[in-house]
Amino acid sequence: MQTYIIATAYFFFIVQLLIITRSFFYARRERNARRPDYTPKAAIIAPHYGWDADTAEHVKGLLHQDYAGAYEVFFVTHQKADSGHDVSYPHLCEIAEPHPNIHVLLAPNIVDNNLPRSQKVQNLITVIERLPDDIEVIAFVDADVAIREDWLTLLVNPLQASDIGTTVGGRFYFPQTWNIASLVESIWVNFQMSVQGDHPFTMVWGGSNAFRREMLEKAQILERWDQATIEDLNTTLAMRDVKHKIHFVPDCVAVTHTANRTWHQIAEFTNRQMIMTFHMGLWRQWLASLVVCLPKGIFVFGSIPFLFHRRELLPVIFILFLEALSYRLYSKNLPRWLQNMPKVRQTIGISSYVTSVGVFLAGLNAVYAIFQRKITWGGVRYEILSATKCRVLGAVKRKQKDNA
Repeated sequence: MQTYIIATAYFFFIVQLLIITRSFFYARRERNARRPDYTPKAAIIAPHYGWDADTAEHVKGLLHQDYAGAYEVFFVTHQKADSGHDVSYPHLCEIAEPHPNIHVLLAPNIVDNNLPRSQKVQNLITVIERLPDDIEVIAFVDADVAIREDWLTLLVNPLQASDIGTTVGGRFYFPQTWNIASLVESIWVNFQMSVQGDHPFTMVWGGSNAFRREMLEKAQILERWDQATIEDLNTTLAMRDVKHKIHFVPDCVAVTHTANRTWHQIAEFTNRQMIMTFHMGLWRQWLASLVVCLPKGIFVFGSIPFLFHRRELLPVIFILFLEALSYRLYSKNLPRWLQNMPKVRQTIGISSYVTSVGVFLAGLNAVYAIFQRKITWGGVRYEILSATKCRVLGAVKRKQKDNA
């Protein structure tokens, strides 16, 4: 029996290692690729909810993109019955005022207006319906991420290939404090970049992606979004329907600084992500978490209580150290500018010791998603009915801002 346990645990670890290795080769090919300049007029859409000092800095990063073509930025937030608008609205208006290519829009509140979609989707639709006719490429970025000056250039350039429907960047969680919950969350999020590439597991992430405007009609994106909970997973499915590639750009990484995350926050965030993945029909991604992450975690952590009586199980526990090494190996695939950021290497080293916990959590999320359709996001409760339909259950009181 113990031989079976050890062999199974190592088998799934090897599968995980092969995925990381494949990501290495893809990133190397992509970084060596040479393409002609492609700088169509672009629109950057940045939905907002809440405001803090980090958000203000992130906004400024959009104002000075090193992009050879013309671009316009559209900040959008939503109305609120009590104050008239989200707290971010006056801050965005003040920042945008001196810049003629920066616009701030106010979307209707979905709860107050009984609209059949999530607030983020409504915000995006509000902007897209008002885009100038000369916009050729639409890029999306979340409010809680920091981007570099070349972000727009990196996302737009590959779109010159007709078979590429969408480009997507990576997201990197950078814990500013080393409490275990924050470190586990960073593992859960950061490891997702290792499954992005040029294969069917590649997904669109709403926090950093772009597509040609023509895809709105060709892939019927707005039709898919009309009653949807989330836009990025629907864009993923839309690109598959029209047989266009989702192209991952390994050097286009957006950074989220996190601090003092609680286990409750992490459980809500990770469960929400997996619930959406499962009930929107992204079976490959959900099944990978269930089949690879869950059994290995059960065998590894389930063996710990028996170590004093069954020393032959020690090789299973060694996987904890191997996974720590695999996370450090994965980090070598990050852009050089990110690896050179102060404290990043040190934080990666500390985080690596809880790699197995983060991976096992993904497996637990996959199981939980089977039994739950309701999520709380941005202060609103939703029930996911299908990939393209949701039920808005109403607003909930929140003490802290949700993770995007």
